Amino acid sequence: MAKQTLKTDTLGNIDIDYYIQIAHQQRSEYVAELGSALKARIKGFFRAQPAKLSTSH
Repeated sequence: MAKQTLKTDTLGNIDIDYYIQIAHQQRSEYVAELGSALKARIKGFFRAQPAKLSTSH
């Protein structure tokens, strides 16, 4: 795991508001991707299949 420096505020404390903002952004992106994948899957269930023609008649 790569070491990374923590973002701090002007008092030297960990900038919690910054990390909360990043978490909200990442969660929003994930939920959007999840919604798109779910939409595609549901659309696939209802996709119209062309009727197969019988050549035996």
